[in-house]
Amino acid sequence: MKRVLAADDDIGIRAVIKSTLGREFDVVTVENGRLALEMLERDPQFACLLLDLDMPEMDGSETYRRLRQIPALSDLPVIILTGNTSVKTEVDALKAGVVTYFRKPFSPSQLLSIVKATTRSRP
Repeated sequence: MKRVLAADDDIGIRAVIKSTLGREFDVVTVENGRLALEMLERDPQFACLLLDLDMPEMDGSETYRRLRQIPALSDLPVIILTGNTSVKTEVDALKAGVVTYFRKPFSPSQLLSIVKATTRSRP
């Protein structure tokens, strides 16, 4: 079963992600970007990262920037999953290389489809 890491400070969103993806993926959740990076550095065997932008300690933008500086993780697909509604932020994230940009609230079935498509060619 492919593994997905989700970083979001909202426990309710983490629960929805786990229940949405849990039948088809091994889902690991953390509450901020710092913990996501620590997890990925210890164990880089994830098929993708779902990343919130607005989190305490280390936000999603900083997490993404640091992630891309780690050679072993530089090609990890990242899906932004956020309540941030700024079009500029979305465009900047897409230009930086994220797979897609999802706004909360999101459709669980759409999220599952995107994660399946994103991880199709990943181990």
